Amino acid sequence: MAFSSFNKLSPVFFIIFVLIHFQFSPAFDSTQEAQALLKWKANLQNQSHYVLSSWSLYPVNATNNSNQQRTKISRYTNWFGVSCDHARSIHRLNLFIVGLKGKLDELSFSSFPHLACLDLAINELFGVISTQICNLSKLKYLDLSTNQFFGKIPAEIGLLMHLETLHLAENQLNGSIPKEIGQLSSLSELALYSSGLDGSVPASFGNLSKLAWLYLFNNSLSGSIPIEMGNLSNLVEFYIDTNSFSGPIPSSLGNLKILEVLYIFCNQLSGSIPQELGNLEFLTNISLRSNNFSGSIPASLGGLRNLLYIDLFNNSLSGSIPPEIGNLKNLLI
Repeated sequence: MAFSSFNKLSPVFFIIFVLIHFQFSPAFDSTQEAQALLKWKANLQNQSHYVLSSWSLYPVNATNNSNQQRTKISRYTNWFGVSCDHARSIHRLNLFIVGLKGKLDELSFSSFPHLACLDLAINELFGVISTQICNLSKLKYLDLSTNQFFGKIPAEIGLLMHLETLHLAENQLNGSIPKEIGQLSSLSELALYSSGLDGSVPASFGNLSKLAWLYLFNNSLSGSIPIEMGNLSNLVEFYIDTNSFSGPIPSSLGNLKILEVLYIFCNQLSGSIPQELGNLEFLTNISLRSNNFSGSIPASLGGLRNLLYIDLFNNSLSGSIPPEIGNLKNLLI
């Protein structure tokens, strides 16, 4: 079941867009932060400047003779996409879907010690993701998806110990997924789909005990599915389809007790379908199509009473269809 990531997340995007972009942001005091934003703005391509026209040290109607008025201005108010905390330090930078074009590495990350949210999704930003991003030590939310970033994911992202959401999907990245991402113990959502990544999934992902949503589909990932993925007891959605994974489905996936979506289709997996998948009582969608699975369909799948969608097409399965499949009263397809 292919889907558009934008359509999937669009209600969330719309709500946040209204709340963030169309309300006035509180003032902030830091000249260092303001100068860093202005320097980055100056290095963006010209078409980005209009949307950031509110980013100015002085009022638009200030004149050369208003020096006295300027010296009284100690705060920077109503900067588009900028929000601050109670201490008047920049806390959030929300500039998604605004047509920014330029490089992110021109932004001085060390100038924003209190930044918790950086959302630059769905723009035309390009270049590498700087290793200096690790200076955003308070960051909880990072979304650089749907841009034109290239190169490798910097291992230094693993130093962002407060990170809860990491979206780098739909870019032009390459190389493998750094094992250091497995250090992000607070991470609940990880989206790396459609980014040109290769190599294997790090076994360190098994340490992400709070992870609920994992999207790795449409890359060139290979190797086996790590047994350690069975440790992700809070996982709700698991998308690793459209890659080149091989070997069997680890029976440890049967430990994912609250899993609702399991998409493993279009890989090179083999062996039998583990009966332990019948333990996933909250599962609503499962697709194993277009692999090399053999053997029979486990009767235990008949216990998946919440299942709405199952796709086992284009494998080498054999034997009879278990009568227990008739227990799946909620099946739509």
